[in-house]
Amino acid sequence: MNTREQIDKLVKETTVENFDVTSVPEKIATNLKKWKWGSYGWVSPASLIVTAAWRKYFYPNLDCCKIWAKDEVNNPIEGGYSIRSEDEGITIPIFAKYDLCNGFCSPNSGMQGSRAIEKMRNYKRLNTDFDTAQRTIFDLKLFALILNQINDLDADSALNVFKYLITVAKGIRDERIKTNVALNQTVSDEFSIINFLSKTADPELTKCVVAACYEVLFTPHGFNLEGVEDYKTAADARAQKPGDLSLSKNGKTIIAIEVKDKTQSIDWNNIDRAKKIINSNPDLKNFVFALENRESTVSSSIQDMLHSNQLNSGIADKISFISVHDLLLLAKSVATESEIATKTGKYLAIVPAIKPETKEAWIKLQ
Repeated sequence: MNTREQIDKLVKETTVENFDVTSVPEKIATNLKKWKWGSYGWVSPASLIVTAAWRKYFYPNLDCCKIWAKDEVNNPIEGGYSIRSEDEGITIPIFAKYDLCNGFCSPNSGMQGSRAIEKMRNYKRLNTDFDTAQRTIFDLKLFALILNQINDLDADSALNVFKYLITVAKGIRDERIKTNVALNQTVSDEFSIINFLSKTADPELTKCVVAACYEVLFTPHGFNLEGVEDYKTAADARAQKPGDLSLSKNGKTIIAIEVKDKTQSIDWNNIDRAKKIINSNPDLKNFVFALENRESTVSSSIQDMLHSNQLNSGIADKISFISVHDLLLLAKSVATESEIATKTGKYLAIVPAIKPETKEAWIKLQ
């Protein structure tokens, strides 16, 4: 049985019930409990911690903190290895196989978005005595400390840490499944989407509400709604995705929707990006800015845009603005608020970056 097969077997067979958590060395257990699993979104290097643990178990005499095979000028690092390659090639596929990525680690790689780690390549080893000026969403110092503590372990202790990480991921998965079952329940007629939005600060919630509205308005007419399960990131913008959401028919993207929550407004940069997307997608009939703040659709800045020659000629005349309030009113002409809320709940169960407290609050008010 090769290394990959052994790791797969360990992940499959290790459970919360059959693992003794007291077998994890106290010092590293304390720091692992400090890590906010699933709270860093797509920039979390959680799976790199997993990769380092199984590496130390299988190769106890190697330094698992030498996480780069080559330095910043492409010279080989003695004793180094590419943690990214092993993370992407082994850890992530196996964790994905058992549905353990969501809420625990990135489904792509722990290096995804973690430029701060790559920038430390010149150290040739991930030590703990580095400058923390590099801004990260996760705790970079804690990450380095955990990897160094893993490196100090013997093979048996490293195996126990690896098993512990598996149980953490499985515990998160089990709780997620329970939560998602609750989110998929039918919502009562008394539920007010607008009231819930007004009390909740979560861009992904706004996106889910907009998605539910467009679903009831367009999918009965043969349109496919896309983008709900995508992250709202700058990387998406650079990839020139049609929008946060899009509606396609017969393989052609017809409507692109950019969702702006209550903290956001529209400026000419947004218009410029919309025009580039329209140019890149000739089948687009409409590029919609869906704004959570109803007042934003009649703001002076948008009025200036609407009265400008730029938005009244050429491809820019495909751009429109609608408030989530007005969109919901349109959707309620073909579906009840309960039906729209129920669809929103189903989206809350699959959108990747929704805040846990948003899910909890939604379930309480169902």
